[in-house]
Amino acid sequence: MLKQYRHDLQQLGRPFMLVLISEMATLSALLLGNITIAWWIAQHGGARDLATFGVTVAAASLLAIPLLSPLGDRYPKKRLMAIGFIAIAIESVALALLAQTNVYHLYLIIACEMIGVCAMAIIMPCIQTIASELVPAEKLSLALSMQKVSGSLGGIMGPALGGSVIAASSVASALWVHVALLLIAAFAATRLPKAVTAGKPAAPGLTQWLHELKAGLRMKWHIPLERHWTIVTLVIGMFYAPTIGMMATLRVTSLGLSAFWLGATNMGIMSGMFLGFLGCASFFSRKLGRFGALIGAAQLRAAALLLVGLTASPLLLATAFFMLGISQSTTQFVGVTHRLLAMPPNYRARHASVNTMAWQISSTLGPAVAGIALLHASVAQCYVLFGILIALLSIGLALIPKMREFLSVDHDVANGWYQREYPAAFRNYN
Repeated sequence: MLKQYRHDLQQLGRPFMLVLISEMATLSALLLGNITIAWWIAQHGGARDLATFGVTVAAASLLAIPLLSPLGDRYPKKRLMAIGFIAIAIESVALALLAQTNVYHLYLIIACEMIGVCAMAIIMPCIQTIASELVPAEKLSLALSMQKVSGSLGGIMGPALGGSVIAASSVASALWVHVALLLIAAFAATRLPKAVTAGKPAAPGLTQWLHELKAGLRMKWHIPLERHWTIVTLVIGMFYAPTIGMMATLRVTSLGLSAFWLGATNMGIMSGMFLGFLGCASFFSRKLGRFGALIGAAQLRAAALLLVGLTASPLLLATAFFMLGISQSTTQFVGVTHRLLAMPPNYRARHASVNTMAWQISSTLGPAVAGIALLHASVAQCYVLFGILIALLSIGLALIPKMREFLSVDHDVANGWYQREYPAAFRNYN
């Protein structure tokens, strides 16, 4: 397997290897920073400060992603990545200095994090799309697959490193490691070939972007299957998003565990997702059918949340988050190809944009919902409550009109399915 991996890397060339290094270091830094800042806030400000931080950052992301991510089509990606890495490194140094001098001020932390949110909104789309400029078209599928592997490895390394450093040393030390990872990512990005910096056509303006978003929303609304699927997913996301974010930190601290176990929970969910994308999700889909795998994964998520709320064992806690990773990868994998094929080609990007916006809305509202719940119940009770609610809401997926029929057809039949079933949804927009 390692020999095949090395062979694939050689096929893709040295410039693409630099992209993989940059992406792995970036995602490691991102997740390390997330758990470190969450731990810092939980230790000094508790649930109220964590909820305020979570809502503010998610709302900023909701605005920054659609406004800043198109810059990668307008300006050279190498330059944008360099600017983004410099900005986020400055933010990281500022946070590390605050922690080093034992200065805790929530709104200073939020102000610094706003720089990081804007920088990541620029950097990540560049990293995710730069493969098309570095490898031939016939090797693009292999390149994207390798990016998934490197991203997953970065997602596992970041939490493990962050939790270990905080447990062994301090929040400040973890934030300095965060700075080091960003410098590695920046160095790899600056070594990309000059060809990548060639000018690109201007990206669509705000008016065109709003037109595209309106078309995507109109399409979603006029297809009952998509409308209900998106609404149910959005509502589930409101209860799920905080359970893998701010509430995870509070659960670890409520059990009196060290930051190592916060890293273990984050590493658990990323490992579960990695295993799912490697083939576990595909296995469930083949054995249970797409519909059965989707509903089963949704109920597995609810069971894992109940386990988080009921257990006092750190090993079972990490196992529950691993189960969440398996569940998340399966729900993302099942039906994605079908939904993509069912869309007319010129609507697929709009479909993805609306789905991303729905998740961002869930991520914005989720911490607020969790914050209100935590005013009236313990974090363990909130996990049990959210697990029960997600189990009940997941039944809604099974009740969506034509869901079972749609997921049961093969790919050839799924191709263009929405346009055949709901032609009115695609009129007047091209």
